[in-house]
Amino acid sequence: MPDTDARDVRTEVVLLGDLNVDLHLDIPAYPAPGGDGVATRQRIGFGGSAANTAVMLTRLGVRAALVACVGDDDRGAEAISGLAAEGVDTGFVRRSGTEATSLNVITVTPDGERTMFAYRGASAELRSADVPTDLAGAAHLHVSGYALLAEPQRSAAQEAARRARAAGMTVSLDVPVDPVSAVPAVLRDFLRLVDVIVVGAADARRLTTESDDEAAARAILVCGPSVVALTGGSAGSLLCTASGAVRAPVPTVRPVDTTGAGDSFCAGLIAGLLRGATDPMVVGALANVCGAAAVAVPGAGAGLPGIDGIRAALDDLPAPVRDAVSAVLSPRTGGARG
Repeated sequence: MPDTDARDVRTEVVLLGDLNVDLHLDIPAYPAPGGDGVATRQRIGFGGSAANTAVMLTRLGVRAALVACVGDDDRGAEAISGLAAEGVDTGFVRRSGTEATSLNVITVTPDGERTMFAYRGASAELRSADVPTDLAGAAHLHVSGYALLAEPQRSAAQEAARRARAAGMTVSLDVPVDPVSAVPAVLRDFLRLVDVIVVGAADARRLTTESDDEAAARAILVCGPSVVALTGGSAGSLLCTASGAVRAPVPTVRPVDTTGAGDSFCAGLIAGLLRGATDPMVVGALANVCGAAAVAVPGAGAGLPGIDGIRAALDDLPAPVRDAVSAVLSPRTGGARG
């Protein structure tokens, strides 16, 4: 991936995806259908897959801008304000007068596992015309797979990827389970525009009909990407390139809330590649560290860990990998919030 010496004067990564308001509810257990559940804690703030990745990129010292759509309502104003306060450029976030800003209700059980309920609302209203012509002169475009679910946001994502490739930028795609299940043909077609893809191992097997993780990753490589990252929880991520496959170590942390873990993983992967890291073990480990650090804190958005939290997760890695990841982090990490 291209290096840039102008990170102090221009955006490095443009992200396209959702920006919404998250309502997190900690619950002791799920009630039976028709029953009542009482939360033990609530948190409200901005969120969205692309927005979370943008925040974690800024924690890593990478200048980021978000292309998204919110409603012309108080929730939208609050989401934009919250994201801007984290240092993300929100100049490309459009306000829709026809749909409300999405409210994402997230329940979190004591084991840290999150379950989400959302109506996407204004997020899906992003248009091709809303995509900046020069993509802010960035080096990299990151697309949230949720953007492929519905028009006009799908066309906006496709147009952004085409413009990025024409401009010599690299493109990454984060694939949640929904596109794999709902629009597999659209997803497969989009892969020809992608350099780096992040997808869960089970979803990769489902998408390719392969029964083995590495075989699934290699099948995706054939479709266009040069880097395939399969996430697999405690087993660690599997990074596959034409040169081979590597499973990077993942730190052991006490799970508090898995919200934003995958988004943070993407940020670590992008940051490592942008900084010129060439060892897949190191790049994968940095991505794992960012994901693990996110799991160790409640919430997402502004609640994601800062550089101190990310460095703390490093301590659990084998020494050689830890030192190599630390070296990637050191040069330009800004690290707003500890």
